Amino acid sequence: MRYNFLRFPNFKFKAVTLSYDDGVVFDEKLIEIMSKNGLKGTFNINSSLFAKEEGGRRLTKEQAYKLYTESGNEVAVHGCVHHSLPDVPDATATADIVNDRIALEEMFGTVVTGMAYAMGTFSDKAVEILKNCGIEYARTAQSTGTFDIPTDWLRLKPTAHHANPKLMELAKSFIEGDVPNRYWGKSPWLFYLWGHSYEFNDADNWNIIEEFAEYVGNRDDIWYATNKEIYDYIKAYDSLIYSVKMDRVKNPSALTVYADYFGREVAIPAGETVKIK
Repeated sequence: MRYNFLRFPNFKFKAVTLSYDDGVVFDEKLIEIMSKNGLKGTFNINSSLFAKEEGGRRLTKEQAYKLYTESGNEVAVHGCVHHSLPDVPDATATADIVNDRIALEEMFGTVVTGMAYAMGTFSDKAVEILKNCGIEYARTAQSTGTFDIPTDWLRLKPTAHHANPKLMELAKSFIEGDVPNRYWGKSPWLFYLWGHSYEFNDADNWNIIEEFAEYVGNRDDIWYATNKEIYDYIKAYDSLIYSVKMDRVKNPSALTVYADYFGREVAIPAGETVKIK
């Protein structure tokens, strides 16, 4: 099955997530804008490239810990030293990913299984290396201009980079899009925005993200989540087990899953079996 029956938490039809790279000081202003508008996202960090002292473009380790922890956003792998994975030996690529995971997990006291490809470059071999390193999802730089739910999580394609000249047109289409067909349903929408916060500083165009955040943020009908939260929720939906007659559904995951079956909204609690019809 596809995602026609899927709804985001509390039966929401739309979700928004952001993904920003490199662990730079301009993330502070970006997170301030995000928090003001209720947005959440994932920050992909090179753990060997923290600044030694404050005052440069990159965050110090202490600044990064405080910023990302207190803001409630996710941290993810971006390569310990930012290697383009297809351009280095397999062992080097593996070390770049694993060492970044280890450093970030120790630093933030969590399990880190997300990633964004450094330079946006990847290959089939790189994907296999990621699998062996325990990475669950990895964002590419190949924007789609669509709101489709991802199906290839290790070649994850975002909706748009923030420099897309049609960004606000996409945002308007996302916000004002038609409600789903209530019988067979329609796959819910995900707006996935990515970039580097230093781009706003260097181009002096913070107005781009401010306008986007103010327009799509703080809406009751949208789920604002980190990349990991989106991934975990979709995988929980994927794990649902149906009876042959499709009159019951079992949720073996640890998350409550929300769905719309032929016009009937159904919440399926973690570990429970629920009648659909």
